Amino acid sequence: MNLGFADVHQHALWGMDDGPQTAEQMHALLRQSAQNGIGVIAATAHAYPRSSPFHRARYMERLEQARAYCRAEGLPLRIESGSEIRYCDTVPDLLAAGKLLTLGGTRHVLIEFDPDVSPEEIGEAANRLYQAGYHPIVAHVERCVHLMRAPDRAMRAREEYGLIYQMNCETLLRPRGWFERRFVRKMLESEAIDLLASDAHDVSRRPVRMKAAYDLACERCSGEYAGRLVRFGWSLLERKELEAT
Repeated sequence: MNLGFADVHQHALWGMDDGPQTAEQMHALLRQSAQNGIGVIAATAHAYPRSSPFHRARYMERLEQARAYCRAEGLPLRIESGSEIRYCDTVPDLLAAGKLLTLGGTRHVLIEFDPDVSPEEIGEAANRLYQAGYHPIVAHVERCVHLMRAPDRAMRAREEYGLIYQMNCETLLRPRGWFERRFVRKMLESEAIDLLASDAHDVSRRPVRMKAAYDLACERCSGEYAGRLVRFGWSLLERKELEAT
């Protein structure tokens, strides 16, 4: 049964980044997503605007290929556009120019920060994005070392800057080391993680494990919060009223 999870961080499209390298690998990843109960995917290809332009035309071609495969195979998957953007100062302007992709054409953007970024630097970036009309989602927040090692500081930054925190399913399932285990425990206890996502790249090395993560969240959290962790992405992708006019 498809449980209708929302995966807003998945490297689903082939030949765009370090995700699938062939159409067949992409098809396998899409099948694995459906088997995990996912109903919607934001196909978030890496974007590194500091070093190279984002190949939007190629991206849109591969996005249509993924959608066509789902239609042909009867997979109950909706594939939305998106990019995982490594933040730099030019990102707000590039978004406004349409050279980077938001999540599903909304004003929500998936932002990856350098691992050693400070909470204050995240706040400055968020404020610049807000001023440009965008709402940042912090990709795999557990990789921001200064937040991961200080959960209370991470929670304060979330409240102060209005951040949305995304955690990888694999981190919930297999946290690495004492600091990461403590971060997962404290953030879940405080319901300070907003959504889980697969960050899947392939079916073996970095697979989709959303169903397993949801099952574990149900054991460790309330059913209501566990459901929110895997379905909040739907509301982010549906907020078309946030689009620029």
